[in-house]
Amino acid sequence: MELPKLRQEIDNIDTKLVNLLNERARVSLNIGKAKKEANNVSEDEEKETHVYIPGREKQVFEKLQRLNYGPLTSDSLCAIYREIMSASISLQKEVSISYYGPEGTNTHQAAREKFGESVHYVPQLNISDVFDAVEHGRSTYGIVPFENSTFGSVVETLDCFISSKVQIRAETYLQISTLKRVYSHPQAFGQCQKWLDVNLKTVERVEAGSTSQAARCAATEPNAAAIANISCAQLYELDILERNIEDSQYNVTRFFVIGTSSDAPTHDDKTFIQFTLDHRQPGALCDALKVFKDYHINLTKIDSRPSLVRPWHYVFFIEFNGHKDQEDVKKALNELDQYCLNVVVLGSYPNQKPENLN
Repeated sequence: MELPKLRQEIDNIDTKLVNLLNERARVSLNIGKAKKEANNVSEDEEKETHVYIPGREKQVFEKLQRLNYGPLTSDSLCAIYREIMSASISLQKEVSISYYGPEGTNTHQAAREKFGESVHYVPQLNISDVFDAVEHGRSTYGIVPFENSTFGSVVETLDCFISSKVQIRAETYLQISTLKRVYSHPQAFGQCQKWLDVNLKTVERVEAGSTSQAARCAATEPNAAAIANISCAQLYELDILERNIEDSQYNVTRFFVIGTSSDAPTHDDKTFIQFTLDHRQPGALCDALKVFKDYHINLTKIDSRPSLVRPWHYVFFIEFNGHKDQEDVKKALNELDQYCLNVVVLGSYPNQKPENLN
């Protein structure tokens, strides 16, 4: 077939795609109107209407992978639909996403991969500022780092959950991909210790407040480089000298999307709760954990932090498989009240853990 005819065929397909995308956008707008009418939402209450539905998002991406027979890869197809869904969300409502900034950080990259380029991003100086912006309605959603596969839980995020009323709406994972040299955040230096000792043993390592700041320093200083993610490299127009230099090739950070409420069950969910115990009662923690065993509920994470209101008391955090609206989970949480103080459900959300991390 001649090249002009092939190009004409592409042009014809593009015309159909544009029309179909706009048709899809109109249906998306109608869905937004239907949700408001079903919930009797007034204009003043409109900001409380959720346009990001993680359960529906998961269904769409799973369906795309089932329908896809190539030549496009499933990752490419999902990336395209990420932007389609981002555009649809922004049509229904002006959406702002607070994240632990500045621009170019891993949290910023995770937010962009989750919400696309059609929403408004608001960097925050501290993780607590992200919680505050969501709780007081200045941002629609927030995204905060929760745990790293190498360094464990992010304690500032756990501490914020103790005092905040926000709910976890979704989780997302980001493979931490790093570069080459001198400037970086102390945690990134720690994640690449072995590689640095072998390849840059004599090079001075200068700590920065964030990987984004490190990249900014490298961009303005001759003969300097940074350990940072690909977003930083693009933002500051840096050449990537070396990829995947972390000591563990499975260096992954998990993030939570926070909002004013959780989503409906998807039949593959997790729930995150917090509670305190009477430390004078022997076996109190054992009694609490046994509740989950009795109801055959699998625990996926246990953590603790000092209580901010009771000296020598600890707040325990537990993540488990299941949704807070499931009958067995409801019964377990009711029974948990017998052994615990202040049981609080921090949110239920779809399981988004990548298969290669299971």
